[in-house]
Amino acid sequence: MPWIIAAVPAVAAVAAAALIVLFILLTDGRYFGKRLMRWVYDRLGPAIFGAATETEHWHALARELHLAGNERILDVGTAVGDLPLTLAAMPGFHGQVTGVDWSPKMIAAARASAQQRGLADRARFQVVDVREGLPFSDEAFDTVCCLGLLETWPQPEQILRELCRVAAPDGTLVLSLYRRLASTHVALNLAWYREHLGPLRYTALRVVASRRSQDVVIARPEPMLTQPFREFGHPRKSSFDRAHPGGRKEQET
Repeated sequence: MPWIIAAVPAVAAVAAAALIVLFILLTDGRYFGKRLMRWVYDRLGPAIFGAATETEHWHALARELHLAGNERILDVGTAVGDLPLTLAAMPGFHGQVTGVDWSPKMIAAARASAQQRGLADRARFQVVDVREGLPFSDEAFDTVCCLGLLETWPQPEQILRELCRVAAPDGTLVLSLYRRLASTHVALNLAWYREHLGPLRYTALRVVASRRSQDVVIARPEPMLTQPFREFGHPRKSSFDRAHPGGRKEQET
């Protein structure tokens, strides 16, 4: 039909624009400039990141971490707070999850979701520009997550040191490790993590399969001076673990 043929250019233009927006967000403004990236992220981010939840993905990550349910958890670059909200809503979790992001609109969306779901007492959100440091005291969190953010900064080792600063002495870092096509626009790999985490006492690393183009590096200090359920590689099943059995096979590194 003629109207279908006439609509093809418009559809193609919309698809191209969507791909450009996605590329800007994935590369964090590396090719089009930080100012444009921030404009796109703040205005379109809530709709893009809030379009779907990754509940099952976060449940699997929680099993890999062998959470006891009372942890203090920080999510740096939380976007609309999907990870903190999912953890806070899990049966048996009575700890505290804090999500930070530099976008006021993202944080506003996360706070609204927490209120609507009755999770505001366990999931809290703050506007924070990580380049200026994290507004938390030393050793404030048992688990510190930073997924999809560290790779985008010109000097990621500075942010990595800040993540380690706010982690407890026996704390856990959860970091993203891109692979396949996505790895072409990021500079960090497992060797980089080993090189920079070692001097920060995080020498026990393992890689866990995550998304299609992203693994997760779970880093802990060694030797472990913690309760049995936190021992690296030899977790004790807590009541929180028993409520969420399963998990995926992990790859030791």
